[in-house]
This record gives sequence, structure tokens and C-alpha cells, in this order.
Amino acid sequence: MNHKQNAIIESIGIYLPPQSFSTGEVLMGCKNKFHFPLEKITGIKTRRMAGQDEFSIDLAKNAIADCLAKSKYSPTDIDIMICCNISRYDGPGLISFEPNTSIKLRQYFGFTHALTFDITNACAGMFTGIYIVNALIKTGAIRRGMVVSGEYITHLTKSAQNEIESFMDTRLACLTLGDAGAALILEAAHDPHTGFQEFDLQTFGRYSQYCIAKTSEQDGMIMYTDSVKLTDVGIKSGAKHAMSVLQKAVWPPESFQHLIMHQTSAMTLNSACGEINRLLKNRICHDGNTINNLEQRGNTASTAHIIALTDNIRQNNIHSGDKIVFSITASGLTIGTALYVFDDLPDRLRQMGSEPYPKQKASPINRLSPATNPIVPKIRIESVGTVPAEKTGKKHSLELLTRAATNCLRKSSCACKEIGLLIYTGVYRSEYLLEPAYAAFLAGELDMNATTTDQDDNKTLAFDIFNGSIGFLNACYVAQQMIAAENCKTAMIVAAEIENNTDTFTDERVGVGETASALILVSEPSGDKGFSHFLFRNDPESLNAYTTYYTPGDSKPYLHVEKDANLEALYIACILPAVQELLQMEGLDFSNIDKIFPPQISSGFITRLSESLNIPRERFVDVTGEGPDLFTSSISYALENAYEQELVKPGDTGLMIAVGSGIQVGCAIYHF
Repeated sequence: MNHKQNAIIESIGIYLPPQSFSTGEVLMGCKNKFHFPLEKITGIKTRRMAGQDEFSIDLAKNAIADCLAKSKYSPTDIDIMICCNISRYDGPGLISFEPNTSIKLRQYFGFTHALTFDITNACAGMFTGIYIVNALIKTGAIRRGMVVSGEYITHLTKSAQNEIESFMDTRLACLTLGDAGAALILEAAHDPHTGFQEFDLQTFGRYSQYCIAKTSEQDGMIMYTDSVKLTDVGIKSGAKHAMSVLQKAVWPPESFQHLIMHQTSAMTLNSACGEINRLLKNRICHDGNTINNLEQRGNTASTAHIIALTDNIRQNNIHSGDKIVFSITASGLTIGTALYVFDDLPDRLRQMGSEPYPKQKASPINRLSPATNPIVPKIRIESVGTVPAEKTGKKHSLELLTRAATNCLRKSSCACKEIGLLIYTGVYRSEYLLEPAYAAFLAGELDMNATTTDQDDNKTLAFDIFNGSIGFLNACYVAQQMIAAENCKTAMIVAAEIENNTDTFTDERVGVGETASALILVSEPSGDKGFSHFLFRNDPESLNAYTTYYTPGDSKPYLHVEKDANLEALYIACILPAVQELLQMEGLDFSNIDKIFPPQISSGFITRLSESLNIPRERFVDVTGEGPDLFTSSISYALENAYEQELVKPGDTGLMIAVGSGIQVGCAIYHF
């Protein structure tokens, strides 16, 4: 395995909605008038705003179309596609939850060979996606991948215009937002001196409360930001981190041509430059090498770095061979630094011109066949924790999650500070909270390397994988590859679910168990225990067989749920060929499988699955009874039961199955 193999950007696509609004117009649109020099402090004169007939998924589509038009690759050449936007606002008053954005984009463009899932990590989303793709390229799991984000976030601006009471209001930052889409194709660099030379991300979860986006008490979604505290800790920790990464890469501080920070406000950019210069005791950062893209764009969230990069390439400010320092700061608090050296991409992009490209036409998908990793590193489950059954009552996602993670850690030989990767895979969360990553909140609650004052070498990166009930196995696969790429040594995968409609007028329910789970994964030096192959498949014809979305409603927001009457039969029809293909990949047949860990939807579903696979019912672990569906916690609950009841022993082989919206199937072989 070549751990020196690094990723390079093969193509970049962006999309900006045509409508532009000035900061003055945004302030004039506020219900409660107040005087504040917002343009002077932020440096934002205008920003693009979507929302008439373009929404988050449309911005992503247009960015992908632009990216593909500039690439030598077609959709069928892409091995993984990760969608990273915070916003899931896909239509008027409609925030999508299932199926996820990436699988919709896969079907629209024909990414027939791509593993797809969404991640959520606030404004660090795209760089978290790039970090994952970079790791998979290192391990040889993929040849190339796409990272995309469509950020329609000015709906937050509109909510804030109705709610802000004064310039001291914590919702003021909503007035700085702009909309954009961005997409990248990454592949292995042919020249090791180009591409990402050093790359590091970490999360300080204690500061997650400093910026939160969730449902508003009045209507729609809103963002609350303690700008003073977030800016202070972000600047200090970000500057220190950048210095550390530069030293690790042996880059002299004066050797880079461009510094691209998260584009929030001119005052913040100037303060960050000052802090870096103070640490270096030299004026290294200045207007000549620090990119400020705010004037016409505003803060475009997870797309900000890529929009700033592309604008400056088009303006002939960035050239082939230039060295870039990307400084990443996002609510959570997630910070990071990526050092990048360009090949001839800037010249190629300028030669192609900057005219917008027509949208790609939808293409039919016959079969999904994601890349298989030639090297299958083993990671084993070190401990599992769940939430014991208890009396009914209103539950909160973070409280459930903290209890499950605490139970998991209590059974583990790993200390909390040793968890290098924390991935949350839950879908339905309290207050529909979408920023920051829920994993960041948990890192803060557990004090998991959660403050900038932690002095030892331990660090944690926390983010969410958002892919319905398949997200859990997606996270296990990502953890396997991140450990193999030596990005971390130990990972925790967590999930929690609630029923959002408990207190609403509607009787619609998702039907999920309100519970939480956690498991810890570690590398297995012997190589004969743990996960081996993973396999993910979908049925494109059943994309909309199961959909859920948030809508404001007439009096209170609620989650709208639509399920095909034959959903379980569709699930089983998708599971059968996927399982058979996985067994063939592993060189096994059903007689080699000792225990099956099926989706814990209900005992009836498990019985029907047993009959369809023609495998005795007693080989299936069943902990759900008559339901409700344990959903993202299915495998964790089934595993905990198998360990406690001694249903598995060393040397046994297990088959894990997940199925959900999309319709998607995930399955994995596990060696006990």
C-alpha cells in the first residue's frame, strides 16, 4: 500500500445563481430596522441568491455539470461521490432527509460505478469529503472520486430578516450568506510533488455551541452564531494548526503563493493574517498572497474555498506550480490545513474559458458497480454500547447519544482521548439540527480532545455521514479505509434516532426506535479478525419508494413520510443479489456464514428475509421483535445481543446487512 500516494484535483466546476443582492438591500429587507456598517465590517457588497426556481440540489447539479464538462472523465469513471452541503433545502419549504442528495445525483448523471453518501460537517464539509477521498486513493480503494456541494443557504437570510431585533443579535451572521455550488474530481497524482502535500483536520467539540443552524421557533430554519467567541478560538487554533502543518511538510513560511481561508468577513481574514504573522514574527501573510473573495460572493459555507479558488484562477491570479495553503475553519469547531501544489490545472481551466456549460441530461442507470478495494485491511469491533429500554417520554438525540457512547467506552479498553475518528450516522435529530455535525456535539459532551488547550498528541476528527439506515455501514467502511491510510488508529461510529413528529398534529411516523448506539473500531494486526469486504448496491427504479422531508406546516414544522406499500418486498428483492455478489467476492457461500445480522425492522421482516435467502431462521439475530425499526442502530443492537448471549465464538463468520431509502443495500463480511 502506497501511503505516499496523494490526490490531485483533475477538474473543478462551480455554479453561481444569476440573481445578485447588495448588503444594503439585505439590511433594508429586515423587518426591524437597525443601523450597522455590515458592508464595511464584512467587506461584502453583493452576494448571489437562489431560491426562485433553484435550490440546493440544483446548485449541486449545475456544479457537477460544469466539472464534468472540464474533465477528461465521464460519470462512469467515478468510483465515489460524496455530497457535502449543509443545506438540504431542495424545494420551496422542503428540506430533504431521505433519500440522500448523493444518490439522487448519481441517478441524474449516471454515476453507475460510484459508491455514494452524504456527509455533514458544517463549512468544513467539502474538505472533509476531500480528506476521505484522499485516504481512499492512498489505500488503493478507488482510482478517482468526486466531492460536491450545493449550498442554498440564503433561506437563513430570509428567516433572519424577519427575526433579527438589533445588530447585537446572534442571528446577524445570516445576513452575510451567499449561494453557490462547487464540485471537484480528484485522482492520484502522477507527480508526487503536485497535489495535496499535507492535509490534516481535527475537531474541538467543546465549542460546538458557538454556531448552530436548526429550526426557527417562528418559521423555517435559522442560524445562531456567537461570532466573537467563534472567531477568537477559530483564528488562534487555525493559525497554530497551519504553522504545525507547514513545519511537518517542511515548507518554509514564505514559500507559498496563496493563502485561502474560509471566507466569512474581511475583519476575520485580517485578524487571522495578523495572528499568523505574530506566530511567525514576520509579515508573511499580506494582501498580496491572502485571497479575499467576499466582495461579490459573501460567505458561501462549504463551497467558499473552492469558489474563491476558481474565481482567482479565472482572474489569472493563480498559476500552474503555485503553492496554496488552505486554512479550514468551521463551526463544530473543526479546523484544518491543506497544503496543495498545482499542476497545469489553472492553465487548462483558463484555456477552456469560463462560460457556463449546459446541464447534463439525465441518463438511465442499469446497474451500480462501485470500485472494490484490492487491499482489504481488517478492523475489528472492540466494544459496543446501546441505550437500555426505558419508560416512554420525550427524548433528545444528544442525551441518547451520550448515554450510548458512554456505555460503549465503559466496556472498552480504549480511553476516550484515543478516539481519532468519530462518525455520527443518525438521520432524525432533535430540532432538525443540521449544523454543526452532531458528532462534534458528542465530542464536546464526552470531552474527546475537545479543547484547544489539550496538550498531548491525541486529536479527534468528528463528522456525520448522512445516508439513511445505510449510513452506519458506510461509516464502518470509511473508518476501515481511514485507519488503513494511517489517518487515525481508533474510530467510534455512533447513531441516534428520534421521532420528530411526536409533538405535532400529524400522525405520520417514520417508525424508528428512539434509541442510540455506539461501537469502537480498532486495527487488527493479526489480519484474521474484523471486517473484510463491504459492498453497496442500489435499485435506481425504486429511488422514491421511501422519502422523508421537513416542511414548515401550517402551525408547526413536521416531517412528511412517504413509503411504498410494498417497501419490504422491494428491500428483500435488492438484498438477495447484493448478498450473493458479496459472498462471491469473498469466496464464500451461505454454508460458511455462521450468523446473519439483518436489518432490525421487525421479526416478520427477518422471517421473510430468511425464507427468501433459504437460510434457517435460527442463524439470524433478531432483537427487534414486533418493532419499531432499529434503523441506524440495527447492527449495533444485534451485535451486542450476539456477544451477550454468546451467539458467536472466535472463528465464526458473520454477514451484516443494511437496507434503506434509495433503495440501497449495504452488506459486509465480519470475522469474529
